[in-house]
Amino acid sequence: MMENINLVNIFGQIFGVLALIFTCYRYFKKKKSDIMKLSLVAYACYIVHYILIGAFAGSYTLVIAIFRDYYIYLREKHHKKHRHRFFYNNWFIFVLFSAVYIALIIINLNTPLNILPLAAGFIYLFFEWFTTNKTTTKFAGGLTTLPWLFYDSISYSIPATITDFIQIFASITGILKDKKLRKKVVKHNH
Repeated sequence: MMENINLVNIFGQIFGVLALIFTCYRYFKKKKSDIMKLSLVAYACYIVHYILIGAFAGSYTLVIAIFRDYYIYLREKHHKKHRHRFFYNNWFIFVLFSAVYIALIIINLNTPLNILPLAAGFIYLFFEWFTTNKTTTKFAGGLTTLPWLFYDSISYSIPATITDFIQIFASITGILKDKKLRKKVVKHNH
């Protein structure tokens, strides 16, 4: 552990703390565009963080996540208006993202730890692409955070490990909130 403490690692952890702050701040935003902007800034900080601490699989998984999440944001934003267009509702995009994830997983087979964030990204893509139910998406977010939690703790990514716990907690509370709202609606309708 002592050999991991150096100036580069300290700067890496500082970028991780910045990413943690941006990630937490986005939970207080309501507009999807604000949430997306904060997510992109947090991803960028985490990319630098992972590079500086030597956890490269985390960094290139987040580069993919930037494109994936921005595409999903655009798709949701313009879904009704551009449903017929190639870019906004196409299997090609899903296959492209899937191929990138699968190729990187195959390349990293000799380092099983590196597969964790890639597998989590691929699983999240699948749930996000094929599910319109927000509770299921929240469940997927919490579920795919578990491999990240393991990866981050093994990689000595302290801020990312804290973020993982926050995201798991946020997913659980979001699911419980959705269940309470559904019970209220059912009770109200009877």
